[in-house]
Amino acid sequence: MRLTTEQKAEIIRLKLRGLGYGRIAGELGIKTTTVRAVCKRSGLFDDNPAHAALFTIPAPIHSSELATVKPLPPQKVVTGHKQTDAYLWVLEVIRLNEPAHLAAAEEALQKLNIKPKDAEKRYRDWLVLNGTDLLNVAFGTLFMDNPQHFLSLARSNIDCARQVRAHYGSYDAAMEPVAAELLIDQSALLVGDSFGMTEEEAPSNSISGADRYFEVENARSEAHSGFCDVLPDPHTLSDVVREFEYWNWLYEMRHTASKELGWQYGAEHRQEVSDREDWLDKKLITLRPRHQREAVDVLKWLLASERREAREELDDILLNLVGGTADLDS
Repeated sequence: MRLTTEQKAEIIRLKLRGLGYGRIAGELGIKTTTVRAVCKRSGLFDDNPAHAALFTIPAPIHSSELATVKPLPPQKVVTGHKQTDAYLWVLEVIRLNEPAHLAAAEEALQKLNIKPKDAEKRYRDWLVLNGTDLLNVAFGTLFMDNPQHFLSLARSNIDCARQVRAHYGSYDAAMEPVAAELLIDQSALLVGDSFGMTEEEAPSNSISGADRYFEVENARSEAHSGFCDVLPDPHTLSDVVREFEYWNWLYEMRHTASKELGWQYGAEHRQEVSDREDWLDKKLITLRPRHQREAVDVLKWLLASERREAREELDDILLNLVGGTADLDS
């Protein structure tokens, strides 16, 4: 039986709705094997190779060895109490995230004659005596009585920095735009910062009120439409997860690299990437799982991901993953 263009289109439409091959065959009076063949040949129900090429995390190809060693900070008189000031200095050395100094700093902690809790109290009292407000006192002494917290954090930061060097060779290279971002910059859907603002708001680039702010943000995000004119579409839920993982990996690489370069707060994603991720959230609702294995894998990823937190779409995503997958025959 030779199918018409309309019949093939209807098969694809029904499959995109989440119907299984057998049900589509029954509704259209076509053999199941024919329905399966049409879906397979369309490529719409397999991972998109163009998408995978753009959003697969690259393998590390560079040496992760450090070319230089960060110098030790100078020892300073802070509180005037020698042991407290020595403890503060050791914590400062640990926060350098310098592997060449970490073991020595840990050894120095053992040699100090002051307990961490006592050092914290002395430093807190000194901050209060010198007029520091209570909020900054709290932040300034956070975890100070637990040096293992700073050691664990330093080891984690050192490992992250090593991964940046292994993937990029240098911290500066990690800050360069990736291929997907260069494509976004070529998109006809890219809008200006003042998109959605009124004539009164645009000149000052200022918006009053949270409701109005989110209204403008949503308008811009919708206008970008995922930059689907230049970025490849995910064909499957596995594609969607791959892209989320890529952007998260890139964020971690750049955040680490920027901190190593001296940025106080570290780099954040550009707004267009966040808009693309919002667009991907909708794909978690509309793309049906190809089979139960994919539904389970995506559900596990979602439960372990921060994207499940405070998402208005969470119920719809979960229903897409767990609802009706029993009749999905691959």
